[in-house]
Amino acid sequence: MLGPLLQAGAPGGVELLIIMLFTLLPLVVGVVVALLVYRDARERNSGHALAWAAGAFFGGIVVWILYAVVRDEVGSGRQ
Repeated sequence: MLGPLLQAGAPGGVELLIIMLFTLLPLVVGVVVALLVYRDARERNSGHALAWAAGAFFGGIVVWILYAVVRDEVGSGRQ
């Protein structure tokens, strides 16, 4: 009766690698894109660089596309 229950173990090996890949990869991509958006907005002297970065991290691809479309209007780009 306890045989199948005891055989249900924690994932390991390839299963653990796949789980980590699907959880860590989107997080890493989000952080990298948020940093790139923040750096670009700061170089363009945008007063909302931090908000753009937070939006890029939490908003995902929708905000990434929105920023790419309006990035010329975000700041002047002059120092």
